[in-house]
Order: sequence, then structure tokens, then C-alpha cells
Amino acid sequence: MRTFTTAFCLAVLVLSARGQRTSAAAHIQLSFPQGDYKSADPKAGVGIRFNVLRRIMDESPFSVGAEFGYMVRGSNTKYFDIYYGGYYDTYKISASNNIMSLAFKARADLLPKERPVLIFVETTIGANLFFSSASIERETYYGNSQYVDGDNSKGYWAFTWGPGVGVEIPVDKRKQAAIVVKGSYLFGARTTYLSDPYIDGNSGAVFFNQNESKTDMILAELGVRFTFPSKRR
Repeated sequence: MRTFTTAFCLAVLVLSARGQRTSAAAHIQLSFPQGDYKSADPKAGVGIRFNVLRRIMDESPFSVGAEFGYMVRGSNTKYFDIYYGGYYDTYKISASNNIMSLAFKARADLLPKERPVLIFVETTIGANLFFSSASIERETYYGNSQYVDGDNSKGYWAFTWGPGVGVEIPVDKRKQAAIVVKGSYLFGARTTYLSDPYIDGNSGAVFFNQNESKTDMILAELGVRFTFPSKRR
């Protein structure tokens, strides 16, 4: 998996360099578990997703690129008042289940770019890292929080791939900015992951349930894309 991560970082650097018509996008993502994954842990996930794509040629409908995503699937928070040194301090304990995604993408536009709306299909091939986290923060007198301590569980990787379809609606005359609506079905390999974070109301101890299943999911995304035309010589 370290080799895959290195290849992903190199791909981002190459795609960000000079070349034909590069674009970057930021999306809000919602995930909906399917099959065995839904039976084990039906909670939906919410997070963000970024990608960088580049057309193979200026006028080509085909693009390739790389993508990074992060989402939270279930969380819990509790507050505790602790008496220390003659004062009461309030502490917040939080726990969450998370997924970090790294992927390569290939996209094909189905309509000429002159059309007012663009329809595209794409393929995603990558990996998801499943891990959970817990943290302790002290609530200050001024209403903000000070980080005290935290930790992450062991992470488990799962291979993922699948098709997607989307619509882009340009918002400027040069079509360099667009609103994107997209849906994907991602097949996920079998892996181990934690779910259902629980914080004991007396001790503050954090507990999770451990599951193992395939990790198929549907992704729904809404975001914006910015295109950077090549410099003509």
C-alpha cells in the first residue's frame, strides 16, 4: 500500500504541472453502504473529496487524474465536568469512524464541450483506509477548545473500484467554472473496520464495535470544478 500511496502523490504532481487543460474540483460527498456493508454498519457517511484531472489532448473528451477524499461515518461526543484545584473544568471527549480515500480516475465526456450542459462517465480505481479516532479537549472560559490528547486506531486498507456518471453545469461564459452533480457505485474489498462509537458516561472510556465485511457503497457528490486552459504558444 505504501507503493500505491507514493504513485498517487507522483500522479498529483505530474497532473498539476504544465500540460493540456488541467482542472481541479472540490465536492461534498455522501456515502450509502450497500450489501454486507449495510448489514454490518448502515450509517451514511459525509465528507469532502478533491480531484485533479487533465485532458489527454486539448480537444479530447478523455481525462485522467487523481483523487483524495475524507469522510466520517458515525461519531459521538460527551462533556464531563471535572473538579481540580478548586475549580470545575469542562472536558469534551469525541470519537468517530473515518475513511480516507486515494484513487486514480479516468473520465470521458459524452457531449461536445459547446453544449450548455456536460454529461460524463468515469471510472475510479483506488483504496480506502478505514480507521477510528478519539480525542479529549478542554472547554475554556472564552468558549473555545484546547486540544489535550487523542489517538487513532489501527487502519485497515480496502481496494475499491467502480463506475460513475455526472453532470456539469457551467456558470461562466468561458466555461472555466462549473457546478458538478455526480453519483458512483464503488465496489469495496473485504476488510476490518470499527463502528458505533460509545463513550461511557461515568469513566469517559471510548468503545467501538469491530466488523468485517465487503465495503460496497454508493457515493453522491455535489461540488464545483475549475478549469485552467493551456497556454497557447
